[in-house]
Amino acid sequence: MYYSFVAVSRKKSGRGGARPGAGRKRIVQDPVRLAIDHERADVEALEEIAERRGVSVASLIRKAVQVYVKRHGRK
Repeated sequence: MYYSFVAVSRKKSGRGGARPGAGRKRIVQDPVRLAIDHERADVEALEEIAERRGVSVASLIRKAVQVYVKRHGRK
C-alpha cells in the first residue's frame, strides 16, 4: 500500500508572534550551565531550605555564589 503525506498549511490568524520585550523576563541574563557533584545530604538540606523559603534550589545556589564572590572578590 502506498501512502502520500502532504504538508497541510494552516491559515495565519494575523495575531501573536514574537514581539520585542514579550514573555517572561530571564532570571539570569548571560547563563552558563555547570554540572557539579554534591553530597546527597547537602542537596537534601538545600531542598528543605528552598521549600521553606518558597524558592528553587538553583536560586539558593546562585545567591550563595553571589555572596561568596562578593565577600572574597576577584583577584
